[in-house]
Amino acid sequence: MEEVRERRVLKLWVRISMFIIISIGIILPLFGMYVNIKHTKKETNKTLYTANINKNAKYKVSLYNNSFTDTTEMEEDKVYISDLVKNINFNILYSYSGNKSTKLNYKYDVKAKLYGQIPNSETGGNDKVWEKDYTLVESKKGKANGASFNISETLDVNFPKYTEEVKNFRKRFGMDATTALKITMNVNVTGKYENKKIDKKDEINLEIPLGIQAFSIKKDFKQSDFLNIYSKSTSKNKTIPNGIFIFLSSMFLILFLLTFRVIFNIKPKSAYTKELDKILKNYGSIIVEVKNAVKENGYNIQTVKNFEEMVDLEEELRIPIILYENIYSYTANFSITYNDTIYKYVLKNRDH
Repeated sequence: MEEVRERRVLKLWVRISMFIIISIGIILPLFGMYVNIKHTKKETNKTLYTANINKNAKYKVSLYNNSFTDTTEMEEDKVYISDLVKNINFNILYSYSGNKSTKLNYKYDVKAKLYGQIPNSETGGNDKVWEKDYTLVESKKGKANGASFNISETLDVNFPKYTEEVKNFRKRFGMDATTALKITMNVNVTGKYENKKIDKKDEINLEIPLGIQAFSIKKDFKQSDFLNIYSKSTSKNKTIPNGIFIFLSSMFLILFLLTFRVIFNIKPKSAYTKELDKILKNYGSIIVEVKNAVKENGYNIQTVKNFEEMVDLEEELRIPIILYENIYSYTANFSITYNDTIYKYVLKNRDH
């Protein structure tokens, strides 16, 4: 009985191995096709055009003649006494430098906004309660047929004029608002390089606090900036043709279909199978299954008509019934060997 059990475990592992190998043979080519489809085309971004942009704003503050200072002009980045300021001279600079020559159009203007705001206790921020717009430089246009261009705009800001506006507002409404004059240069650059659109918008912001005894001018812009334009390129990777993967996967799928019954040990549903199962269920205690056929040479062979007679012989001779099943021809050989005689009963599958 131990030998038969060992043989059956081995058959199980053979079937499992066949299933694993065939499954890999089906799945692996399909995975290869997936990798092919996903990575056959690879997109890369190539830098087609670049431009460096520099922004700056320089200024000088002119003062009234007074007995408190020995100069009537102050450099930038200082603190200025409001009552002494006559006007502020700004020089706003914008520089565009591309790495390739192309046709560029640009336009710019300089706007100013006088505003007042008060704190909002609920939000913790500020609410604007007053705004007044001014145009300091009307819109100007230009063209660049090379790689670069420069803008330099000079303007004088009449500081007392805007201070007076603030005083009138506070006097009229009795509102102690925080006030300032915000100056903005707006620049818009457009063009094309190799059918790629160039569109760059920039701002240079300056803010002058108003209505306070002393102030400093705030600059709000990024001095250095850049513009990049990319072109997408597609490259094809060398891969195994998908037809080979389809062929391999199809072959293993056919092999799986052909060996399906063997892998899952599916026996045909027949009278033979039912009869053998019934015999083993009812008489398994007196039957010994062996993995090799009983040698019949030199013995007198006696064929028994039915299995019940084999059971009678077993009871009479007290010798177990030997079963050898040929799983390929679907035959079950039952035998009892006594002296020089083999009593034999063969159960056959009539469908094979």
